[in-house]
Amino acid sequence: MNFRIAIPSVGRADFLLNKTIKYLEKCNIDFRYVDIFLSKESEYEEYKNKLINYPVNLIITKNNSINEQRNFIVKYYKNGQRLLGLDDDIVSLEVKVNNKKTITFTDLISLEEQAYNLCIKNNFNLWGVSASLNPFFMKQTISFNLKFIIGCFYGWINSQEDKALILENKLHTKEDYERTVKYYKFDNGVVRFNYLAPKTKIYIEKGGIGAYRTSEHETWSANYMLKNYSNFCRLNNSRKHKYAQIMLKDKRKKKI
Repeated sequence: MNFRIAIPSVGRADFLLNKTIKYLEKCNIDFRYVDIFLSKESEYEEYKNKLINYPVNLIITKNNSINEQRNFIVKYYKNGQRLLGLDDDIVSLEVKVNNKKTITFTDLISLEEQAYNLCIKNNFNLWGVSASLNPFFMKQTISFNLKFIIGCFYGWINSQEDKALILENKLHTKEDYERTVKYYKFDNGVVRFNYLAPKTKIYIEKGGIGAYRTSEHETWSANYMLKNYSNFCRLNNSRKHKYAQIMLKDKRKKKI
């Protein structure tokens, strides 16, 4: 393997084992290249015992929020390191078959290689997959313009520059939107595989970001994005959702 896998996790050793780890096993991943970033030292033994059959690396950071943890991960690796960032609740990555069907995609190693080559070719550093696991809306395309790179499953060529870091305020629950915009702004593009999408248990299971995600946090975060990245996002009022939603669009005037 030419890349490492970084997984932040808190309070979900069983869940990590039964979801993300089991999926990676199906993908024939070498677990020596998997790094688990823990927020609490007290959870180390539990994670170690649960993952005893997998030679993963457990790293204690003591960071209190996912945003701090994401920034720690960026600073932990050297510049140029190829990385795949996953949440601890990944059931699978799904690939579109037709407008009504997806199947599980397991060739992560080849996917990362293809993504890395596309990034190098276009001088980009961030890549990802579709945010919506709905085959009707998934497209058989790879795009390079401003499209949302969901934070539960994304890859990047590491850099400790500002474009790789997000606001650490715990209220900021749209950190993946900020990461997408910053990379797009600095690199003039991101790579997205629109025919792939993650299947997760987000919003359902205890622990993780769901432990502190509220409508107030989402509204604060949406307002932060609209204020600080007004040229790249707007409110999405077309979707009915209990949380405030934004959508990305490059509103800058195009050069003639």
